[in-house]
Amino acid sequence: MNFIPTIITKYISIIFAIMLFSYALKAQEQITNGTQVLMKENSNTAHFKTLSGKEITRTEMDKYLTTQMDSIGLPGMSIAIINDAKIIYYRTLGVINVDTKEKVSEETLFDAGSMTKTAFTYLVMKMVEQGILNLDQPLYTYLPYPDIAYDERCKLITARMVLCHTSGFPNWRIMNTDNKLDIKFTPGIQFLSSGEGFEYLANVVAHLKNIQKNDLQALFEKEVSTPLGMQYAYYIWNDYVAKHQATGHVDGKISWGWGLNANKPDFGAAYSLQTEAISYAKFIIAMMKEEGLKKETYDEMLKAHVKIPSRTDSSSYCLGIEMKPTRFGNEYMHDGYNRNFYSAFMFNKEQNFGYVFFINCNKGFDFNKRLEEFLKE
Repeated sequence: MNFIPTIITKYISIIFAIMLFSYALKAQEQITNGTQVLMKENSNTAHFKTLSGKEITRTEMDKYLTTQMDSIGLPGMSIAIINDAKIIYYRTLGVINVDTKEKVSEETLFDAGSMTKTAFTYLVMKMVEQGILNLDQPLYTYLPYPDIAYDERCKLITARMVLCHTSGFPNWRIMNTDNKLDIKFTPGIQFLSSGEGFEYLANVVAHLKNIQKNDLQALFEKEVSTPLGMQYAYYIWNDYVAKHQATGHVDGKISWGWGLNANKPDFGAAYSLQTEAISYAKFIIAMMKEEGLKKETYDEMLKAHVKIPSRTDSSSYCLGIEMKPTRFGNEYMHDGYNRNFYSAFMFNKEQNFGYVFFINCNKGFDFNKRLEEFLKE
């Protein structure tokens, strides 16, 4: 009867071998949100290239991020780096909440802040291609705006002006002493970042589609997020967002912000997008490869429209996105700040290089500056 233990031993050995093989496969390729992310986790020699062409290992990148998070005091992060128009490096790091210590996961959502504008601009350009909206037709001809009807200059404002921040609207009316919407200068002549303009344009698009503003979420899914494979991209509050949204922090402590929340649940074209690095990286790659829109549409969207006066580096604003000339070619970028969250992306079409990250605190500006420098060495 000695053959019975022998059979059992062989059976256990086979099961153990299968388990090891399965683990090796998972280590070789990380599968994130149904997307195959090209990273060999079991190889410290695996590398990718910085914008300057320098090779850097994933282990070096891991150490760099850990050091920066510790030195700056960043609670949590979702980050992706793009080489050759592919996601080549991806990490979720840190915690969702400094009190609970719950770890950031692949499903954790972050506040995109003003990076929301870039994604919404893509949707607007889809509407332009479909003949629903004309970039240069005054918006009041589509939908009069009672809040600003007292100023005749409102009849000059177009979608193009809104998308390149030359509408003349303030960023937000609450920044005025009387909390009323006004026009700071003749529309079309200079740059002034305005969330108000984007919200007006969102109302116009909803009106032209004969839907409620919150129904723009479904339109965004149909025209943008689903075709581009953005699995997590929410402009309105829902059960999934409530469950997976990271907690925002200010100076190391849990604090309130200006983004989407249970008390502010509606579609915000300028600020409300909840997403994470893989989903937004797919959007970046689509822009990089000029997918989803016609070439002439991308040419219009990505050309310089107005100089940004506060910048000393010749930066311009295109439509929903910034552009800066560098020795590597034109870099397209945007960041987002909603007080308790920070996010940023940058991509270079000529080099097929880019990155995007989301942080659940107010200290991301310094990190973005350091990361950009590190990835250009």
